[in-house]
Amino acid sequence: MTDYSKANDAVIEKVVGYSFDTIPARGHEPVVRWEYPEFQSLCPVSGRHDQGTLIITYKPVKLLLESKSVRDYLGAWRNKSIWQEYVTDVIAQDLFAAAKPRWIEVTIQWAPRGGIFATTTSVKGNMKKL
Repeated sequence: MTDYSKANDAVIEKVVGYSFDTIPARGHEPVVRWEYPEFQSLCPVSGRHDQGTLIITYKPVKLLLESKSVRDYLGAWRNKSIWQEYVTDVIAQDLFAAAKPRWIEVTIQWAPRGGIFATTTSVKGNMKKL
């Protein structure tokens, strides 16, 4: 069993210095939805991989995110120590800052650990403005 008594001292890591590729929307504003079924990060206490399906949904304004660029960014999380609840929000913040969409929603449906299925979601921007 993992000892979480020192969770407050756990080192949290992020993907830093990543530059996303974007393309001009040129007036096209579809709702874009991507699924990445191979998302992984590390539990900062146990060091074990957390894995799940990551879903990105966003409404572009002037820029579209380039999918290979986003895939490479998501793959960079594989060996980063971060809580499930944190990583979802950090990814949403990073993607929102890169493309400045009207809104973005990032959801991760985590594989079960200890018999518990977890889903984390982070929304940035105004989803009421479709």
